Amino acid sequence: MALALIDTVVALDSTMVAIKFGRTIKISSLKNENFIVQTNSSTPSIISNPFLDIQTIVDYNQISRTLKIYWDSDANLVSDQEYLIRLVNFLDAANETIPEEQISFTWKGSDATPSSFSSVRAPEPGEILVEDKSIRTDAYTSVQILAKNPEFYISEVVPVNGDFYIENDFNMGRAKIIFNARPASNFLNNTFFKCQRKKIQRTPSRWENIETNVQLHSWKPEVYIDFPSLNDATPAYYAENKDYFESGYKYRIIVSKNVGV
Repeated sequence: MALALIDTVVALDSTMVAIKFGRTIKISSLKNENFIVQTNSSTPSIISNPFLDIQTIVDYNQISRTLKIYWDSDANLVSDQEYLIRLVNFLDAANETIPEEQISFTWKGSDATPSSFSSVRAPEPGEILVEDKSIRTDAYTSVQILAKNPEFYISEVVPVNGDFYIENDFNMGRAKIIFNARPASNFLNNTFFKCQRKKIQRTPSRWENIETNVQLHSWKPEVYIDFPSLNDATPAYYAENKDYFESGYKYRIIVSKNVGV
């Protein structure tokens, strides 16, 4: 059973809301639009910009997983009104979506009384299709870099993390990792971007390392991982009319936590 997003509401008063998370989350999830404040009624009214801008370096303690968010003086909450704080679009360290959870509280003008918090949406199991000439790509992971710089993280991957299958010639063997800032060029190698594959079978199998070409876009914060072509004496990279991903294998890219700007 997955851990809850909210472990404890440490504090909820007229100044701030302090939330202790029950699991590791991506720093990129800690943005104002992921905290929705609305009235708890059949026809809810959403409060516009209820909190001051979140400063993750100051407001979030990664060790205790505790976040403090501060009310904006212009929030205009109504005394004795019951409200919800909805935590939406949160991602865990493996870039998987965490189900929405809510905190209910009653505003008392100079104070607030938290009532409860709960998960309101259970993850829905998805159907897994089995097709020939395809591979699993759910092993592509985008792990946020926390130790070196909490403001530097992966914002997107191509193919999309969680897709089950891609074609053997997908994008001419090129995977793309998009950061929020350009990483330093000295990290562009297979030491920091390790690519592997493993055969899909009933018995245990080992991950095999794959030598790939790692490149950086000339000005965008995009890293390109070019896989070698299959069945060529001299492998080709990012060329047309080639197969790069073998059927019956799953692939993954491991991004080192030491990658930085």
